[in-house]
Amino acid sequence: MNPHPRSTTRDARRALGLAWAIGFMMWGLLLAVDAVLPTIQAELGLSFTVRSLVLALPFLSMALFAIPGGYLADRHGVQRSVTLGGVIAVAGAGLRAISGRSEVLLLGAAVFGLGLGIVIPNLPKLVSTRYGSSGGGLATGIYSTGLIAGSVSGVYLTGPLAEALDSWQNALAVWAAAAAVVVAAWGLLLSDGKVHSPATPLGYRVLLRRRELWLLALVFAAGNASYFFLVGTYPQILTHRGLSLDDAFGQLTVLIGVGVPAIFLAPVLSDRTGLRRPFLWGPHVLIAALLLVLPAVSQDALPLVSVGLGFSEMAVFAIALLLPVDLFAPDEIGRGSGVVISIAYVGALAGPLGAGISVDQTQAFDVALSAFALLSVVSVLAVFALPETGRRRRP
Repeated sequence: MNPHPRSTTRDARRALGLAWAIGFMMWGLLLAVDAVLPTIQAELGLSFTVRSLVLALPFLSMALFAIPGGYLADRHGVQRSVTLGGVIAVAGAGLRAISGRSEVLLLGAAVFGLGLGIVIPNLPKLVSTRYGSSGGGLATGIYSTGLIAGSVSGVYLTGPLAEALDSWQNALAVWAAAAAVVVAAWGLLLSDGKVHSPATPLGYRVLLRRRELWLLALVFAAGNASYFFLVGTYPQILTHRGLSLDDAFGQLTVLIGVGVPAIFLAPVLSDRTGLRRPFLWGPHVLIAALLLVLPAVSQDALPLVSVGLGFSEMAVFAIALLLPVDLFAPDEIGRGSGVVISIAYVGALAGPLGAGISVDQTQAFDVALSAFALLSVVSVLAVFALPETGRRRRP
């Protein structure tokens, strides 16, 4: 019996609050540059290739460093690993803010993604060490809202901030400074969790033989591929349908904004019902259906499509972050999450890139929409091959 239950509960709540703040700042930094990229392009004379790299390099670095980030989580614990990753991410964000040359801007983007790749696998690990699988849904729902809230804030607040401060550099510097404060608070206020004994090796051979690791990675990657495709091209798809540019961006706002309640409700409802798989296959079915009807649905129904896509995409994201807590042992959650997240963000890169090539070749969005719908159907089959890990699972 724990002699200090109040202290343990207080520590868990503090950890969850700090995880929310870390997620908010990391995702805010990730997308803050997107809001001022046209200004950066004009001021620094960037080509469209370099402009694309500014957005893509953090995802590439994240995909590359999520695996070592997961290893650090299992070896050295959540507190130390996130502190290290956060410091690296803030350094990269600072380089972006002081950049007067495209090379420094790209270096900052890559360094930021490296730090982010170390941070992200630690969040499922934190849920496991502080809450376990029984409270994992609520804890995942709470800290995940920080991710989507940070995304929305980065996209929609950075532009006005740059106008108020009369400089995109100043706006990005404010984001970097705020993130530095949050990372410092994490390092100073979070107690060390259980750290793995160096005497016990931490390998990947057995872990990589686990079928559920690859299935979960496929489901997560498919969701990321379609989500970032939509974030990048949804307004263009809708203007092709006849909407004004303002109305099209308004629908993108709806799609992104509805993710805030979705990313909280999906894992919480999963805990309440005692089931996990329906909250993965159901959203993927809806994504497939909505992508297929998008070219032909009436304009009056487009808000429903935007809400359905936004809710479904974030439900997949939240449950994919929660499932490592169920599927992997406590001392392998970091490595398991690292592999899954690495593959997921390869999807975030490859999906939009493949769709862009398709649109260039066909001069239409229909083929790309059908391809992502098919990918969601494949994901549904993968979900049914996963074990049901909710409390109502069958023996």
